[in-house]
Amino acid sequence: MTAAPALLLASRDPGLIAHWKRAFDGQGQVLRVVSSFAELSACLQGSPLTVWLDLDLPGTPAWKDAQWQALLRQESLRLVATASSPNDEAAIAALDAGCVGYCHAFADVATLAQVLQVVQVGQVWVGKNLMHRLLHGARALAPSGKPAVQWDQGLTQREREVALLAANGASNSDIATECGISERTVKAHLTAVFAKINITDRLQLALRVHGIS
Repeated sequence: MTAAPALLLASRDPGLIAHWKRAFDGQGQVLRVVSSFAELSACLQGSPLTVWLDLDLPGTPAWKDAQWQALLRQESLRLVATASSPNDEAAIAALDAGCVGYCHAFADVATLAQVLQVVQVGQVWVGKNLMHRLLHGARALAPSGKPAVQWDQGLTQREREVALLAANGASNSDIATECGISERTVKAHLTAVFAKINITDRLQLALRVHGIS
């Protein structure tokens, strides 16, 4: 059984912290709660850690600040940025800086739990709207006349079905409902798909399925 990830929650909002704890109940071990960037940076010293960051945290610098560049180079750190008023530009900036996810701070419990599951296995969380925007931009930049690539060679029919749904932004729960299978089975199929076509996350899957990479 995979060990529950060690979590650090960074926010000064007690209501938000309580909401996160409800979402992660039984899925992660909350090691500490911090209420300032100074406290956060003092905790990030090499131990494997998943951090949930409220971008309203006092003292949080811009992503291009040298403090972030040093912290986000640590392979043991997986940082999920959250915002109470999220937008795609902020999401792109966070992911470009090295975050493994970006979402609404007060997303429903099921969504937050799914984000944790995705980043825990080494993938990057990209919301459905941002996924579609990135695909649209990538298609516009893709050279015309590129020959079609058989991205699904070696996949079973069910793996192909799951991959297509995921590549179009469906969540694990959406896929489970559509295919009549459990979310655990969805995760198993996606893991197999990633291994067979040599990718690591849903964005790469989407680019591959849509013939962009």
